[in-house]
Amino acid sequence: MTKIKLGEVITHRSEFISIDDFQRYKLCRVQTKALGVVLREEKEGLEIKTKEQQVCKSGDLIFAEMDARFGGYGIIPEELNNSIVSSHYFLYDVNDTMIERKYLEYCMKQHWFLSQVEAKGTTNYAAIRPYHVLNYEIPLPSLPEQQRIISKIESVKQRIEQIEKLRAEQTKDIKNLLYSKYIDLIEVAEWLPMKEVAPIIRREVKLNDEALYPELGIRCFGKGTFHKPALTGLEVATKKIFQIKQDDLVFSNVFAWEGGIAVAKEEDNDRYGSHRFISCVADKERALEEFLCFHFLSPKGLEDINACSPGGAGRNKTLGLDKLMKIKVPIPDITLQKEFVELLHKVNALKEQHTETEKELIELMPALLDKAFIGGL
Repeated sequence: MTKIKLGEVITHRSEFISIDDFQRYKLCRVQTKALGVVLREEKEGLEIKTKEQQVCKSGDLIFAEMDARFGGYGIIPEELNNSIVSSHYFLYDVNDTMIERKYLEYCMKQHWFLSQVEAKGTTNYAAIRPYHVLNYEIPLPSLPEQQRIISKIESVKQRIEQIEKLRAEQTKDIKNLLYSKYIDLIEVAEWLPMKEVAPIIRREVKLNDEALYPELGIRCFGKGTFHKPALTGLEVATKKIFQIKQDDLVFSNVFAWEGGIAVAKEEDNDRYGSHRFISCVADKERALEEFLCFHFLSPKGLEDINACSPGGAGRNKTLGLDKLMKIKVPIPDITLQKEFVELLHKVNALKEQHTETEKELIELMPALLDKAFIGGL
């Protein structure tokens, strides 16, 4: 496919107007990552300090002087016709007898295009100049071929959007089903204090200066556990650490109120946490840790945790251990809990499948575009 310099299909335009104090203006914002141009805000001329501004026309190509190397460029949309930008932006007329603007937009989203821009702006203070843009190269097929490529890409985009919408609806339905099942269970359940069904178990570790202690972290909002780098006993210093075992119900005592609660997985076994991590071990004849975790991440569970976490936000809002043990939790029949946890596992597996599908869809578009611009579509 023939390559051309952008200067063959665009023309730099540098025209300024004087701002009228009594007129209202739209100001543009050029997003990075080639995400296009949006309205920043509207202002009265009196509020605009720089009185010499450029006027954008719909269909113009615009580059941000400083942010271009981060993908700060795009096409001015119809709704921003006659909006204004400062001298730190470069505007170009596009010759639509040679290139489709949508085709140009897709070109500018490609890694090979951004790499040309980055080459001219490699430091925090580097900026592109108008002539740099004119020298960037793109493949340029005939107009009919451009239109065919656009049609193909738009068709795939539409299908991806449909899949994502369906996935979101399925996820919502599944969550609603799970929560409905949970509500049914707790309505007929006995409520018992935590100390009777999942007491706190502390496994304090005697430190060896040269030994390694891989730490465990807990994400907020019920997002599970993650692994921190291992520390030597010397690095742990005077801090007390405690061993965590698989199936422990673990609370971050400073972020439990924000959903910092999780069940330790198989891969979390024998990791360590500071005194701020509270491990509770369920009596498996009466309660399952995953059911208890689901409860504590529910509105009622978080309400109880908040009530036991006095203080302000962040590290000042600490979960009291005695108060945690006094919280009453629903304890349905153990068979019903097992059925619920099985359903929970299926839901989580489906979520993981959806996440993988989403990754594949995200990777599909760049691959499709790469194929298009080497004439492979």
